[in-house]
Amino acid sequence: MTKEKEVTTRGEFVLRLERGADVLPAIVDFCARRGIMSGALRAIGAVESAKVGYYDLGAKKYEWVEYPEAMEVVSMTGNIAMVDSAPFIHAHVVLSDTKNNCIGGHLFSARVAVTLEIHLSAFNEPISRTLDNEIGLKLLDV
Repeated sequence: MTKEKEVTTRGEFVLRLERGADVLPAIVDFCARRGIMSGALRAIGAVESAKVGYYDLGAKKYEWVEYPEAMEVVSMTGNIAMVDSAPFIHAHVVLSDTKNNCIGGHLFSARVAVTLEIHLSAFNEPISRTLDNEIGLKLLDV
């Protein structure tokens, strides 16, 4: 079954996070300041101290690996929705090392190593996340 919600774009934003910025909190802060309650994003750049992983459905918990070194952000995509009355970023990332070997998965945290260039589309309609007990995650409520 597919659940859906039509949205309209409120605005398009380009953000540049500087070296040392904590990626997800910086995006959350921007959204909170601008009153953005839903949207989509994509980004490129470089990060370090990245924590990347996956959701183990059987165990109903996340697993992750930490990558302390600076890595190129080949692709970062995600969405913005409300959780507990605050913007929440759900992002996935593909990172490459100095030999162009790639890893990818759910982005838990990262710090900007050089720069991070973000294109963010804000939606007019609010979207929230609601806990799905069977899966164990807060899923988009559409």
